[in-house]
Amino acid sequence: MLILIIKNLTVRKIYLFIIFLQKFIVEDPASTEKNTEPLEKFNPPSNFKTRAFFYRDTDPCNDLETHLNEFVNSLFWVLESKRLERSREKLERVSLLLAPFEKKDFVGLDMESRNNKKRCTGRMTKQLGDLCLQAGLLSESLTYYANAVETLKSVNDWLWLGAAYEGLCAASALVLYPNIQRNISLHRNSSLQEGSPKRSNSISVPPIDIISRKDVTNSLPPEDISKRYREAIIHYSKYQNAGIIETEASFKAARISVEQNHSLQAASFLQNVVFINLTLSEQEKIQRFETLSDLYTQIGFIRKASFCQRLAATRYVSPQNTSPNWNQCYNLMLQSFPGHKLSLDPTEMCNGNIQIGWPSLQIQLLQELVVAAKRMGHSALATRHMTFLLQTMWDHLSTTDQKELSLQLQSLASQCEGAPVPLVLDNGIVIPPANLINIPICTGFTLKNLQPHLQPRKIQTSKQDSGPFLFTPINFGSLERKSNKPQSKMDFLWIENDLCEVSLKLLNPLPFELKVSNMRLLTSGIVFESIPETVVLPSDTPTPLTLNGTPKESGELEILGYSTHTLGVKSNCRLRYMKNFMPQYTIEVIPALPIMEVKTSLPQSATFSTFQNFENVVTSASLSLYNGESSECTITLTNTGNVPIEMLEVSIQSVLEPTLQDQIFRWSKENLESQLPLMPNTSASLTLYLYSAANFLASGFGLSDLMSGVFTSSHASSIMSMSAGPSSLPSRLNSPIHSTMGGSFHGRRNDLNSSFRSTNSGQSSMTTQGCRSPVALALPNHATTSIVEGQLQLRYSGGPGLEAGYCRTCSVFITLEMIPSLQVTNWDVLPAETSSQFYLVLDIANLTSQEMELHYTSTKHMLIEGHESCRVPVPVDRCPLSKLTKLYMDQNAGVDDRLDLDKICSEHIASLVDLRWHLLSTETSGKATLKGITLTPNMLDIVRMSPLQWDVTINGDLIKPQEPINCEAGDCLQTHIKVSNCLERPLRHLTMNIQFYQDYQNGVCSYKLEARLATAGATKISLPTLEPQGKAQHVCNVVFFTPGLYKIDIQCSAPENFASNMASATTGHVWKFIPAVEINVT
Repeated sequence: MLILIIKNLTVRKIYLFIIFLQKFIVEDPASTEKNTEPLEKFNPPSNFKTRAFFYRDTDPCNDLETHLNEFVNSLFWVLESKRLERSREKLERVSLLLAPFEKKDFVGLDMESRNNKKRCTGRMTKQLGDLCLQAGLLSESLTYYANAVETLKSVNDWLWLGAAYEGLCAASALVLYPNIQRNISLHRNSSLQEGSPKRSNSISVPPIDIISRKDVTNSLPPEDISKRYREAIIHYSKYQNAGIIETEASFKAARISVEQNHSLQAASFLQNVVFINLTLSEQEKIQRFETLSDLYTQIGFIRKASFCQRLAATRYVSPQNTSPNWNQCYNLMLQSFPGHKLSLDPTEMCNGNIQIGWPSLQIQLLQELVVAAKRMGHSALATRHMTFLLQTMWDHLSTTDQKELSLQLQSLASQCEGAPVPLVLDNGIVIPPANLINIPICTGFTLKNLQPHLQPRKIQTSKQDSGPFLFTPINFGSLERKSNKPQSKMDFLWIENDLCEVSLKLLNPLPFELKVSNMRLLTSGIVFESIPETVVLPSDTPTPLTLNGTPKESGELEILGYSTHTLGVKSNCRLRYMKNFMPQYTIEVIPALPIMEVKTSLPQSATFSTFQNFENVVTSASLSLYNGESSECTITLTNTGNVPIEMLEVSIQSVLEPTLQDQIFRWSKENLESQLPLMPNTSASLTLYLYSAANFLASGFGLSDLMSGVFTSSHASSIMSMSAGPSSLPSRLNSPIHSTMGGSFHGRRNDLNSSFRSTNSGQSSMTTQGCRSPVALALPNHATTSIVEGQLQLRYSGGPGLEAGYCRTCSVFITLEMIPSLQVTNWDVLPAETSSQFYLVLDIANLTSQEMELHYTSTKHMLIEGHESCRVPVPVDRCPLSKLTKLYMDQNAGVDDRLDLDKICSEHIASLVDLRWHLLSTETSGKATLKGITLTPNMLDIVRMSPLQWDVTINGDLIKPQEPINCEAGDCLQTHIKVSNCLERPLRHLTMNIQFYQDYQNGVCSYKLEARLATAGATKISLPTLEPQGKAQHVCNVVFFTPGLYKIDIQCSAPENFASNMASATTGHVWKFIPAVEINVT
């Protein structure tokens, strides 16, 4: 930088001295491009006594302050010499001082008159006051001004009187406010090159040493200064050509009022400046408006200051301005923001629902600012301000304005793309970023939970007993804590490295199609990788959009908003600056968990009908099975994630009872655990065994049997809840088993009737080959297809997620159609050929339309046509005493024990009877069970093993089963009967009975044999007590009179009251020697 100081101290031409202080910047020729043109040299004239000092911008400028001090000192001495010269002049010879426009007013006047002499004296006195004031002699200047005021007032010299008032006010202000409009220090610009170390970095300006106010006379008090200024301005206003000095006086008066903190008084002086009509150049107008703006700002009139700044800005680029300056225009408009209630930060404008300021003025100013920035050649700045306009004034723009301004923004952004980063101007002003939060408008912003089968679940740990639970109705502020829970905190979790979704609903407010690209989520906290999306929005149509991203760490994640790129502008749309949204949404991200894909070998189900919760279902499987049929379903588990599966638990959920559910669904837990851990991109298989478990027994008992107390509660409830059962077997007396055993029942008993509880017991005509007639054996009419549904739940985890205590759960929905296969419509038990077995006679119905092959023993099978029935005898071992010992030992057995007896015998039969069927046309096979079969008291006596052991001999020969005894009529046969107690407790009040009868093999037995035989010895004896392992014996003789086939029925019975203690029914116990002894008499 070069500073030219020109100083002229010619004493003889003291009134014509010229002092220039000019500062300008010259480029170093060495740093510029080479110029071949010769440089023209200028030399000052010989009579121009000046000294010039030139400094380069790179020079240290060591003597600059010395030269400046010398220059200021010379100024003082010039003024002092001029003051002394004027003060030595005689008042009689003083010439009249005139303003330039006053010369014509004094033409032709008598200058020697008394008034004119006073005018000359007064004006001379006023000039002396000016010189003293410029030289810093305040006391002398106040005296001169006071004398001038008195003199000029007497001759009504208003123009110079106003000037005298103005000088008096200026001198008084310097006395009262010595540091007015002065700064304490001027700091060096840090960007300038450092000079010599001896130079200081700031120029200290000490306060002026003004004499004490007590030593100054004629000084005006503070309240009179404004009055005198006002009088001076009034006097100036009387002269049309005194507009400039009137303006300057108003500015000076305003500054004094500012110093006195009289804002309204200063505003009145400034208002006077506005009404002064002056013919000024554009530069002078700019200067006047800038001064007005500065003073209005100092008194806090921000609106008027901004108005003046805007007027000054328009003058910089007015058509009359030959050298428009768009930079100054832009800067002044930018400075006028506070008065228009505008802020450079759009977030301050959008904060709150109350609009501050005047939208129409603000819109106009912003549009002018965009034009100024564009004319400056700063396209990025123009784009920024247009974005600011659309962001902050969107609600105050008409539809047409919105469209036009949006198109203008698009045009500006084509030259320089808008980005959400601050812009720094050359003067250091920072323009904050602006964002298009209204293009498009976001009407919905929702964080979406992960899909149900991907959601993390907390692994439940077994709770330790921490003592008794104490309850109190006092909430201790718990309700307040719940209500104060921040709503922005999500109640679900996201998982590290899992794709997460945020659902948006966007609306395009513009009347044309809008393309929005590079939409991403704005987050803070942990690292989050957002996936860009592009969408084309039709006009005025809500459009849903999903933004995806992946958290790369675990911890707390804040969703702040989203970013867009539309109309050529990149925007960060933050929720805190948008209406009807939380400032941000916070969600917890847990460590990574594995992801498992599930497939089955069965076709998928069409519909789900039982369960209400299908969220976790990832696939389904459907299968149709006949009752009793088994099948397998292979479930393939593939680890599609990057975390190994270290924990895998399988469970089933259905509406079935647990026991039945375990029969239908089975799998190998050990086989599954052996395949763990399941590494990424590997598969494991789980075999699910499906069995169509059904109740193959039809209800056939009446209510009276249920009330007898021999059935279990579960059986009784199931039977009572069903309708009457189908027809049962006819009389067992004509059964194929009975035909081989011969007549062994006497007519005194009720056994002539069927032991089955049936309404069709009268149908007793059957052949020895069984019955297959649908008339004889009626089919059930209530067998229907049933649907069983279940969810196979897979709970798995691994890696850091398992360490944090989280897992995932997915389900396979399984639909099993259970088709009726066979059903046991009725059943009965008959004694077998040996005492260790009995025959279970079953009526079995084929409920299918196909021919069925039934295997009821390991060696016997039978074919059953579709929708027909047959009767089969199944040999079964009798229930051993080892299973019944507890019941026999308890002498106080009650109803519960009798129910246990029935349950034990029922389970014994179900475990031994194996009914397997095979459909010949479809090659389908299955197994039927008799689980839950119910037995009457008479059946129980046959099913369970007798507690008595029999040894029967005739004439010393031991009786063997299936071997008849041959004798001749008239022979005497000695029958020796021994009975042993096999229990661990004594049996009391027993009765042994020996009875002879003839069986005619047609269902009729004859017990009246008085004419056919004779007995010697008692046929009925009492046994009071039979000790444990004790024995009793009886001998009797018999003689047969006529030939024929005879049978001996040997039995031991207990009375009714004793039987009740034996966990039996009210009919008592009867233990028989099986089979009956056959004697063939010839």
